[in-house]
Amino acid sequence: MFERAKYPLLIIILMLAFAGRVINSDSESLWVDEGFSYWAIRDGNDLFDVVLNDVHPPIYFVMLKGWSSVTGLSEFALRYLSLLPSLLAVAMVYQVAREILLQTNTRASLVVVPLLAALMFALADMENYIAQETRMYTWHVLWLTVSMWAFLRWLRTHKPTMQWLWFGASVLLLYTHYIGAAGIAVQGIFALIFLRGRKRTVALSTLVAIVVLFVPWLLVVVGNQTENVGTGFNVPSTLESLWQYRIEWFTQQWALNIGLALMGVWWLVNGYRRENFVSTDTYWGRMGIGDSWRYGVLLVLWVVVPVAGAYILNLFTPILIDYRLTQITPAVALLIAFGLGAFRGRTLLFLVMVILVYGIVIDDTPRPRPPWREVGMTATEYAQSGDLALAHVTPSGDWQVIYYYDRWMPEGVQNISLRQWQLERGFDDYNANLPVLLDAHDHVWLMHWSSDTSAFEILRETGHVQTALMQSDWLGNDLNTYRFDRVPAVDEAIATYESGMILRDSAIYPDSLQVDLWWSNETTLDADYTVSALLLDVDGRLVAQLDSFPFENQRPTTTWQANEVVYDPRRLVLADGIDALSGGTYTVAVKVYLWTPEGIIDQRTSAGEDFAVIGEIVVE
Repeated sequence: MFERAKYPLLIIILMLAFAGRVINSDSESLWVDEGFSYWAIRDGNDLFDVVLNDVHPPIYFVMLKGWSSVTGLSEFALRYLSLLPSLLAVAMVYQVAREILLQTNTRASLVVVPLLAALMFALADMENYIAQETRMYTWHVLWLTVSMWAFLRWLRTHKPTMQWLWFGASVLLLYTHYIGAAGIAVQGIFALIFLRGRKRTVALSTLVAIVVLFVPWLLVVVGNQTENVGTGFNVPSTLESLWQYRIEWFTQQWALNIGLALMGVWWLVNGYRRENFVSTDTYWGRMGIGDSWRYGVLLVLWVVVPVAGAYILNLFTPILIDYRLTQITPAVALLIAFGLGAFRGRTLLFLVMVILVYGIVIDDTPRPRPPWREVGMTATEYAQSGDLALAHVTPSGDWQVIYYYDRWMPEGVQNISLRQWQLERGFDDYNANLPVLLDAHDHVWLMHWSSDTSAFEILRETGHVQTALMQSDWLGNDLNTYRFDRVPAVDEAIATYESGMILRDSAIYPDSLQVDLWWSNETTLDADYTVSALLLDVDGRLVAQLDSFPFENQRPTTTWQANEVVYDPRRLVLADGIDALSGGTYTVAVKVYLWTPEGIIDQRTSAGEDFAVIGEIVVE
C-alpha cells in the first residue's frame, strides 16, 4: 500500500513543510543577524569587504545578492531564499533514510521509515525557525544532508558521480558556514572506524581534498575574521544549557521523542537480528555484527560531534547557540523515524498522529524579536528629503534599523550606521567627521539603543536640540527614536500667542500637504491648547486643515517643560467636498485655541492676529 502511495504522501509532506515555513514568514521584523545579511548586500557596500571583516564564509551572501536583485528586498523575499533549501532538505532526509535501509538490507521498512523521516523533519521547529530567517542555516543543513546522502550512496555503489557529489556538497557546506566542519568530521570518524582497505583510503583522501579546497579562503580571511571571533552572544557550556536545548529539537513532548530516538538507535543496532541478516563479507559481519549497527553510530555521531564540538569551543569563544547547531536536525528526525519504524499497525498510526497534531498546532521555539519594523516606521512617517537618519545599536548592530530606513525613508534622506562607522573607519574619523556631517543637516533622526552617548554630545555641539522622542517597548526595554533640529532663537520666532506658546519655526511640504511646526514656551502651561494648521485659498476660504494637540495628540501643552522645543508634524486634510487642490496660491496659517465648557477661546498672536501666516503653497 505504502509503496504505491509513497510519492503522493511525500508530496503531502512537502506541502506541509512549505505551509509551516511560509505562513507568517514576514510577520516578524528582521533581527540583528538578518540585518547583517542585508548590510552585506546593501547598495554601495563592497560585499567581500563586508564578509572579510565578519565571521562567515561568502557563498550565502553572494547568493542573496543575486536573489535580491531579482526578487526585491522585502522581508518575505529575503527569507524565501532560506525556505527553498529547507524544502529540498525534506526530500534529502527521505533519501538518507532510504539509503541507510538499502545498505542494511532492511527492505521491509524501505518506504515507511523514509516517509516518517521526511515528516519528522518537516515538523521540526528548529528547521521551521531557520527557514524564516535571512541567514544561511537552511543552506548549511541542505548541503550537509546532500553530502551525507552522497557519501552513503558512494559507499554502496562506488560510483564516481556520487563521490563528486559528496565532494561538491561538502565544499559548498564549508563555504556556507564554518560549523559545517563538524559534519565533515563525522564522516571522517565513520571512515576511520568502519571502512577498510582502499575504500577507507579513498574516503579519507576525498575528505582531505575537501579541506584543502577550503584552505585558500581561510588564508584570505585569517587576518580579518579571527579578530571578530568572540564578539557574539552565547549560553554557558553547562549541562543545564544542553538540557534546555531538548525543547528545540524534541519539543515539549521531549520524553516521547527522545524515547523514540533512543529506540531508533536500538533498532539500528539490533535490527539485523529481526531481519535475520548478517553479511559475512564485511569486517563487522565476520564478527557477528550486522551492517545496521554502523549507521546507528553514524546518526549518533551526527548529533554528538557538532554539539560536543560547540560545547568545548564555547569555553574559548562564543559559539554555543541553538541555531548554530541546526545541522543535527536531520539526524534527530532520522533517529525518531527509525524509532517509529519499530512499531506497526495502529500503534504506529497513533504515535504518528500524536506527533503530527502537536507539530502542526504547537511551536515550541518562538523567538521574540525587537519591533525594528515599528521603530523604523516611526521616523519614516515624518521624515522629509534632506533629513539625516542615524542609528546606533550596541553591542549588536544597527543593520536592521538601516534596512528599514533604506526601504521606507523618503528619497534624499541619508541613512548612516554610527556603529558601523566606528568599526570600519575608526573612532578618530568618527569624532572628526560626524560633526561635519551634522553641521550640513538641520533635521536629524537618531535611533539609539546603546551605552555610547557620543552622538548626543556631538549633536549638542552642532547646535541641534532634541524636539521629539518616540519609544517602542521590547520586553521592558525602550527602543528610542529621537528627532533633533536646529531652530531659530526665541527673538527670531515666527509668532507668540496669548497662551505664551512660541512658534519658533515651520516647514511646508506641498506634495504631501505636511506642515512641520516647532514650539516652545518660557514657562509651563496649565491648559491643553489645540493647534490648527490651516490652508486658505485666495478668497480666505478654508480648503484644508488639521486640528489637534501637538504631535498628533502625543504632546499636549501641559506636558511641555519650560523652554523645551517641541516638534509638531501635521498632515493637512482636505475639506469636505474637495478632492484635490486646483491651480492657484494658497496661504498656510497656524491658529491656537482653547476648548472650555463655555466655548472656544481663540489665542491671538502678539500682533493681534487670529492666526500666524507661515507661508504659501503654489499649485500649478
